[in-house]
Amino acid sequence: MAQADDLWIPRIFSEKMVLQRQMPIPVWGKAAKGAAVTVKLAKDNDLTQIIATGKVTASAETGRWRLDLPAVEAQTNCGLLIEAESPDKKVERRAFYDVMVGEVWITCGQSNCIMPIEDCDNYESALKTRHDYPLLRAIGIGMRGTENNTSKQEECYGYWGPATWQDQSWQITKSSKKDLSGGSQGLSYFFSRALQDALGKDLPIGMVNVGAILPVETWVGPEEVEARPELQHLKGKLYPHATSRGYLSNIAPLAPFAARGVIYYQGEMNAGRSSDYYHGLKGLIASWRQAWGRDTMPFYVVQLPGFIEHRNQKQHALDMDAKSVAEAGGKNEQHAWPYTREAQLRVAEEDPNVELIVTIDLGDRFDIHPRRKLPVAERLALKARKHFYGEKDLVADAPIPTAYQEEKNGFRVTFDGVGQGLVAKEALAGFELQTKDGDWQAAQAVIDGKDVVVTGAAGQTYAGVRYGWRGFPEVTLTNSAGLPATPFVYPRMKLQNGK
Repeated sequence: MAQADDLWIPRIFSEKMVLQRQMPIPVWGKAAKGAAVTVKLAKDNDLTQIIATGKVTASAETGRWRLDLPAVEAQTNCGLLIEAESPDKKVERRAFYDVMVGEVWITCGQSNCIMPIEDCDNYESALKTRHDYPLLRAIGIGMRGTENNTSKQEECYGYWGPATWQDQSWQITKSSKKDLSGGSQGLSYFFSRALQDALGKDLPIGMVNVGAILPVETWVGPEEVEARPELQHLKGKLYPHATSRGYLSNIAPLAPFAARGVIYYQGEMNAGRSSDYYHGLKGLIASWRQAWGRDTMPFYVVQLPGFIEHRNQKQHALDMDAKSVAEAGGKNEQHAWPYTREAQLRVAEEDPNVELIVTIDLGDRFDIHPRRKLPVAERLALKARKHFYGEKDLVADAPIPTAYQEEKNGFRVTFDGVGQGLVAKEALAGFELQTKDGDWQAAQAVIDGKDVVVTGAAGQTYAGVRYGWRGFPEVTLTNSAGLPATPFVYPRMKLQNGK
């Protein structure tokens, strides 16, 4: 006999949710073994005007089922009805109301990704205009105690909700001071707002926010860990470096919920381990794409900003303490972060569906939690508008080196992402040349079209060139839109743990 609770739907499906437009919409769960499952997406609360529907038979062994509703255009005021009829004709139903169809993005990262909006600059202005964005919604998910979990989970849990932290709920923009969008995550809110400003206030935007104070290796699926020799030394390590636990806890139960793409905003806890970060980030992307069944699923990686060491006494209880940061290399000239930035740059260069968001100018030299999240979100939105929403002429890409030519007394570096041209912010600084002995020396630099010509002493030949290779470097090179050039080094060194 079927039981009253045979029909189970993951909590990512709820009232007020946003479903992804223009893509098949996976819906899944459990029912009585062999049950006939019907899913309907319909207009209005009476659920009679059907927009999309699908049918499937639950597994006779496990009761599991999944179907993909056909793609639909943006909608508001919808309902999702799930009905399961068991072989003995018992019918169970679940209905979700106030559902919208629009754009869905996933965010994942640690403290800077999940920083509450009240801790961000521009909070007061966001508070004043919150009622102008009624179609922004967000859900916060993340199983607590992921360090203790070693098995694949079926359910994702929310950090907030209408009752307890175990509830998860898509939240609309509210008047409460502490709740602008779901869990009040500044980056998520500002990104969704910037997208809606560009794409139209009638387009629903939904954000799925996954946050935990964990390094990249925890988000890599176990199969990808096994497939990458460079990550084998991390297997068996304890929190926070245990592999795959964040993935098993929070990503496996979320996939394959339809979303446009992923924003990944993390790197601080991998500082000093650039090899782990490079291979871990590639493994994260590969394992998530496999979980979603999308080989070209886009990932937007936020590059680490400028930073020296943590001296701010505010207690966020979100990230590394001052001692940990200092041990990672607090001196500006001998800092670990340039190597992690380099790892992020290489992953983006090697994958056409990974975009790098350069934020070197948006850091705080003595606070690991910079408050300027609005411009980070706006740069993310610029990328999305150019690469996914058709604004091909938009200047959205930061200057990235594409070629290096050795010249008399130095190097010529050619850039992509220059917009209408490269721009010197006052005098160019931060460029260095490497002598044949391996020493780095400050060098002169001038803009020549899409190139920067870097020169040293007359009659000297040099082995390499780099820019912005400090924890908190001088930011002097931008494009015509004011987007800063990424730090870089040439020739490329071997990434390794310890830098």
